[in-house]
Amino acid sequence: MPSAEAPSAHPGTGLRVRTAAWLTRLTRLSCLASGLLALILPLPVLYEVVMDQLGNPPVWVFEMTGYAILMIAFTASGYGLNTGHHFRVALLSQKFPRLALPLALLSGLLEAAFGLMLAIAGWNMAHTSWVQGLRSDTLLAVPQFWPQLALPIGGVVILLQGLSHLLMPPHWDEASNRFLDHA
Repeated sequence: MPSAEAPSAHPGTGLRVRTAAWLTRLTRLSCLASGLLALILPLPVLYEVVMDQLGNPPVWVFEMTGYAILMIAFTASGYGLNTGHHFRVALLSQKFPRLALPLALLSGLLEAAFGLMLAIAGWNMAHTSWVQGLRSDTLLAVPQFWPQLALPIGGVVILLQGLSHLLMPPHWDEASNRFLDHA
């Protein structure tokens, strides 16, 4: 007689769901950090405006806010994958509902692979800049590995969300005409 509880009917399902939810929570935490940075970002710009009006503009604001925007975009990338706020083609899933699960799994695999490649390439780039002592060509001469760390961080976040989608792929919802996440 089949059990009424799905986790006991399919061993490992409970662990799979919990792991996917945990990975998604990590990507949401990275987005929270990104959001906090975005909330702080106007302060140096306001400082620059005030100091410019007083005739003493700071040289660091433009460069540092550019680096902050870079970090904001990469650390929030996994959350965009989680919520569907990214480019996703659902034409095949709409026309052929039986392909929805395999296509969702393929999407998760490609997300994870891209995240891994971005993390490795970004880390290699940042490490090379650190070893070579590369600095920006500005008055601040910021070590370039600091802003370049946004790439491996973003790669890890995308990798985590891709793994979450592999464990619990989003499913196509006919009523809302979009993909829904389980985690």
